[in-house]
Amino acid sequence: MGTNLLQMSEEQFWNSTPKKLQVLFKVYKTVNGIDEQSSFDTIDNILF
Repeated sequence: MGTNLLQMSEEQFWNSTPKKLQVLFKVYKTVNGIDEQSSFDTIDNILF
């Protein structure tokens, strides 16, 4: 995942923490349209 999808070198991959890898993968999915962003309701979206 890190070396192929995220274009990281092996050294960068092995020096990364799991949390950093998860965040980078989440950004990757959002940028490439794989992950749908969850929409949340605001006061403007709520009908009374």
